[in-house]
Amino acid sequence: RCDRQKAEDTLRHFNGMVVGGETITAVLENEDHTPMEISTPIIEPVVKIEEEKKEEPKPMYSGDKVISERFAECKRVPKIPLSTPRAYASKIDDETVKPLLIELLGELMRLQKRAMEDKNAKARRRLVMGLREVARGIRAHKVKMVVMASNLDEYGVIDEKLQEILDLAKQEGVPVFFEFNKRGLGKAIGKSIKIGVIGVQNAEGAHQQFKKLTTLAQRHCIV
Repeated sequence: RCDRQKAEDTLRHFNGMVVGGETITAVLENEDHTPMEISTPIIEPVVKIEEEKKEEPKPMYSGDKVISERFAECKRVPKIPLSTPRAYASKIDDETVKPLLIELLGELMRLQKRAMEDKNAKARRRLVMGLREVARGIRAHKVKMVVMASNLDEYGVIDEKLQEILDLAKQEGVPVFFEFNKRGLGKAIGKSIKIGVIGVQNAEGAHQQFKKLTTLAQRHCIV
């Protein structure tokens, strides 16, 4: 019985196998050369479990710098767009604020782009963008004014950085304006993308607008 079982197993293994383009037909015979009846085995389905290979997430960049995975992770999560301003965004009741900000940001962006095109190594950055860059700039006493979108996404890491900027700005006496949504803030610097926050580091070339906005901020007690 043992030998017959082995023979049947061998038959099943080789029967139907393709070798050199030819299909093998294997048959077991009795001693009188008649085909041997083979018992039908109960074959349990074999399930091949493959370990899912988790692909390493691709790095994300802010300019030419790699964003830390902690912040990149929140950027990859689909966001629910907000059409209305959030509670943190308190606008100044003065119709001159928004036009002044548009003039300020537009001119500083134009000058910054021109300096980059001229490859002027001595030119100071006029604007910085992004929650991390702006927070770092305030902490280093470089950012003198902040323009933050009124509808930043509600997400843990973003909210933490947002609050950090607001707290730092209050400590350092840096005015924060919330006159634009993300789309409008991008448009103010001539970009078609959404921008969350911009920090003004160097107002050279737009001192008049900067001075007026600073005066308005002091008048409305947002510094």
